[in-house]
Amino acid sequence: MSHGLTPTSAAANASSPPADSITSKPQSKLNPEAPTFIPRLQSAEQHWNLPLNIRARQTTVSQESSPQRFQRLGQKKCRSAYSGMIDNAYQEFREHKYATAEKAFRTLLKNCEASLSRYERHEVLLGLARSLKEQNRQKQLEACSLLEELRSNETFYPSGASTVNHLELTLSQCEQALGRHHRAEKRLLMLSNKKPQANELALCEPSGNYTVDIVLAQLWENMNKLKLADALLQSVVTELTQKLRSRLSANAEKKLGKFLHDANIALVQLLQVQGKHEQSEKLLLEMSGKHPNASEDILCRPCEDHGTNLSLVRIWEIMGKYKLAEKLLLNMSGKRTDANEDSLCQTTKHDTDLALVRLWQLMDKHDLAEKLLLNMSGKHPDASEEVLCSPCEHEDLNLTLARHWEVMGKYKLAEKLLLNMSGRHPDTGEEVLCKISGKYLVDLALAILWRVMGKHEWSQKLLLNMSGKPPDADAEVLCRPSGNHRVDLILVRLWEIMDGKLGWAERLLLNMSNKPPDATEEVLCTPSGNHTTDLALIRFWELMGGKKHKWAETLLLNMSDKCPDASEDILCKPSGHHDIDLTLALHWEIVGKHQRAMRLIKRCCQRYHSTECEFSLLSLHLGQAGFMEMIARYPENANTLMLTSIHYFILACEQIVKSGPESGSDNLKHALELVESALAKCPTNAGAVSQKAHCLRMMGASEQVWKALFERANSLEPNREHKDKTSHWRIKEAAALAKMKSLTKQT
Repeated sequence: MSHGLTPTSAAANASSPPADSITSKPQSKLNPEAPTFIPRLQSAEQHWNLPLNIRARQTTVSQESSPQRFQRLGQKKCRSAYSGMIDNAYQEFREHKYATAEKAFRTLLKNCEASLSRYERHEVLLGLARSLKEQNRQKQLEACSLLEELRSNETFYPSGASTVNHLELTLSQCEQALGRHHRAEKRLLMLSNKKPQANELALCEPSGNYTVDIVLAQLWENMNKLKLADALLQSVVTELTQKLRSRLSANAEKKLGKFLHDANIALVQLLQVQGKHEQSEKLLLEMSGKHPNASEDILCRPCEDHGTNLSLVRIWEIMGKYKLAEKLLLNMSGKRTDANEDSLCQTTKHDTDLALVRLWQLMDKHDLAEKLLLNMSGKHPDASEEVLCSPCEHEDLNLTLARHWEVMGKYKLAEKLLLNMSGRHPDTGEEVLCKISGKYLVDLALAILWRVMGKHEWSQKLLLNMSGKPPDADAEVLCRPSGNHRVDLILVRLWEIMDGKLGWAERLLLNMSNKPPDATEEVLCTPSGNHTTDLALIRFWELMGGKKHKWAETLLLNMSDKCPDASEDILCKPSGHHDIDLTLALHWEIVGKHQRAMRLIKRCCQRYHSTECEFSLLSLHLGQAGFMEMIARYPENANTLMLTSIHYFILACEQIVKSGPESGSDNLKHALELVESALAKCPTNAGAVSQKAHCLRMMGASEQVWKALFERANSLEPNREHKDKTSHWRIKEAAALAKMKSLTKQT
């Protein structure tokens, strides 16, 4: 078996060989027998008209590397005595058992390195690096060092690229995992025989190494170079399409068809990042050989390519088409939609099962999701706590189960599983528990869980240790960016809810944006270039209120390339960035610009077709005549039940203000029934817990009862208490409470 490596040819003299001689497999999970999809050619106008500056959102294609990506397409390597051991190590990698694969590759190096051929040694070293890359930051650093050392001991092409097949590509992906995007970009451009200072046209020409082209386009997407990513992918698709329309051997057609498939999947991802969900769906259906107007049975019939099916499931989730997504996943699993619970929760293929778990979470089918996760872990739901909290061999599965228990409010089980995964014992002291374990994702999940559980000091100490900062350092040190963007943002969220730490949260965000705290308003409201940081700063300023509401709006308009004094039509035109547009619309609602918010949200719904936009539009219609007609279009779940509860609550408040407490009693009872139904579906929905408190307070329940519910909601979603309280329905609630208070005084 080959694992993506071929013996280095001494005769090779180019860093980027032609497509016919490429030995690396593109990023996909392809069925070799799947038919080649050849799209219609797009015009040059369509090619260049995609919007810029879009931050990556939730997309169909995972950013993690596909374990089958590196399988070789070229000449077979002769098998040796060690081939079976190498095969087994790569099989562990393909099954996402990264720690087990790492151990197998290390064992080969320790016991057999002297006997391995040069090619086999390269296979083992690259396999070890890939296994390390999929784990934590410490191991990603080790992977880079390992590959750099291998690189320094080998020869180079004239371009400067290593002659070791796949070394540069693997190293670039390790660099991406560490956030070293500019290094990775430089390396990929070198592999493409392109110079960083070349013009846009030259940068976006296909290099002939389609694997590198696709990886480079995906890197540009992550770097927010959306125009470059689009142009390169369109060029690759056009070139491959033209080649596939010529006369080719069966082998060449299959090979180029796989590259075209990967380029189209990357294009699907890019369209989703830009919020073009309908275009993304249409392309995926064409790749599946389905017409958008086909019957539900045909649309939900799996095509021959597993990756395309999963991508279609993902886009349907984003678009809120849960019924179609569920039916397709069940068909992929060989399960009937009307099967009993035991049959539905039987395990099939790992990634299909995890996709079904994720969908059931979105659909509030938490018990089904938990049962399937336990079956995947080889555990029985009635097992003891000790057994339930014993990690299985799949780290991604353990993390998913821990997070699901967190959603279900089973904090003790989630904490115990995470502690067991990281080799910690619950009875050890705080100092030991808050040390980093070396398992980055586990430590991160534990820090977030402790925040939800109210263990703020522990969460802070663990996050600071992960940031390489002593917890007793001064504020200047603590508020410096650590270099790990994700950890820094989680620390910001924690400081937002800790007493006396609001200033630290803002200071860290400003440092992450390279802005001094005493800068002018113009500087503070200039986009930093990192949309995640900018949106976090906007959210923080919204929490702070006052003049910082104006700063938040100015920064949002600058991110949208809009001038504050532009016409209403221009201000309410979607910018092409889903998250920025949605945040701007919701901000306008917060500051009382209701009509402007409504206009932008309606246009966003027409452009993006996302569930986030549609639910935001529903929220803006709460208490209005058309709300019930709108909500009836959506399947019942915790979110729709909660929104409907708020709708009846608003109606009750209006009646109380107009005619007294008795007039609103029926609507209040209905609001309470609806929110209790929402909590039955999702007990840890903070919004629903808070809504129940609002209902009970208005119905005259004791202060102790409704205050306890508000505290529970704040523990589930810690920065709820800092949210703006001036939305239109809050104002109506305040008026109703004032009316009830005045009537009580009169009696």
